[in-house]
Amino acid sequence: MRPHQDVNEMTREKKVAFILSRYPLGVSSMIINSIRLFAHRGFSVDIHINKKAFDASPLNFNEDHIQTVVFDDGISDFFLKGYRFLVKCTGNSLYPVTQKLTVPAGLMTVFPDIYFFSRWLAKQACLGNYDYIFPVECNSLLSLYHIRNWDNVVYYNMELLDWSSDNPLYRNKLTLKNLEHRLIQRLQHVVLPSHSRAESFCRINDFDIRKTHILPVTAMGNPIQQRSRYFRKKFNIPDNHIVVLYSGNFQPWFQCREMITAMKSCRIPYTLVMHTWNSTAKSTPYFREMTKQAKGLPVFFSDEYIPYDHLSEALSSADIGLAFYDSIDDNFTEIMFSSNKMGEYFKAGLPVVCSDYPSLKKFILENRVGVPISVQETAGAVEDIADHLDEYRINTLQCYQDKFRFETYFDHFIHDLLQAPRRNNKC
Repeated sequence: MRPHQDVNEMTREKKVAFILSRYPLGVSSMIINSIRLFAHRGFSVDIHINKKAFDASPLNFNEDHIQTVVFDDGISDFFLKGYRFLVKCTGNSLYPVTQKLTVPAGLMTVFPDIYFFSRWLAKQACLGNYDYIFPVECNSLLSLYHIRNWDNVVYYNMELLDWSSDNPLYRNKLTLKNLEHRLIQRLQHVVLPSHSRAESFCRINDFDIRKTHILPVTAMGNPIQQRSRYFRKKFNIPDNHIVVLYSGNFQPWFQCREMITAMKSCRIPYTLVMHTWNSTAKSTPYFREMTKQAKGLPVFFSDEYIPYDHLSEALSSADIGLAFYDSIDDNFTEIMFSSNKMGEYFKAGLPVVCSDYPSLKKFILENRVGVPISVQETAGAVEDIADHLDEYRINTLQCYQDKFRFETYFDHFIHDLLQAPRRNNKC
């Protein structure tokens, strides 16, 4: 791998755009760290994002050469809210019709907010002025349907979208997948978090694996050596309690309710902290189920937004991290190097109790950084780790340094990208 200085020399005066349609900016470490390192390596970076996505998880970069441009979709959202609700209720019944439509017609029919974002994007900037364009996730890729040259479009794919008709994460899934699949065939570059997910992506989309790049979802910067007292102070947690932490969204597919239930049998003094960046998650029926399970237990819920730059420090006030995933599809079972939780937990020195899917289990056991197990057995795993907490913490921090530092992976990625043949874009 070439030194950073050589990469910087190759990137001087180059300009890139990150496109985020309906994707919160401050959620994924992979995106945040990519933006920062592009700027550090000499690129000028523009971020184009709709207002609702920006407000959901705001992040203001202090680095030079990074500019955020926000599309205010409030008015269109007000008028389209009722229409979107009706379309969602149709499920996949519109798929036979939208399958025959052009991409823009399909967007106008089923995903009008993406269509309006794409029209704004086409008018407000000439995307041909960028050396590279990075759409983040499916909605952002669809918003680029109107561009002519796809050689320099680099698709950041983190949520594998397959052809199954049912999935709790998506409405009108088959239409969404069909539109994504059509645009994927135009791509020369796709970024995925791991080799196993790249293989799944290529199988699902009949895509050439030689056009894929690997960029894991990992944290950046030095590990947290000096632990904070953030959650202990916030909830007045006794020093003799093991602090068990879940950090993420409150959704059924993350088995949050099951975590709470499983901890009822824990035989050591503990406090369970359930933290989310998404304050709206506390207004859902699922959250009410979580609070019902937590009644009478040492469980606290946190929805205070922690800026990304301070997240690892806050997490370091815990002792053990939890990360479970429902076995819905490859997107959930092939989670190694695809989970924000893992990277942030490891940077904070937290060993993990997590799902025991094969690739995840293999990594956790080989590096001795936690216990992979079914969610129902969480309490026993917490007790086992607590008995050897110092040893696990040392292993976790070393694992972060050796295998979870984003900077190393990024420099390989950017070097390969810069070496790939490309043509000049034109508006």
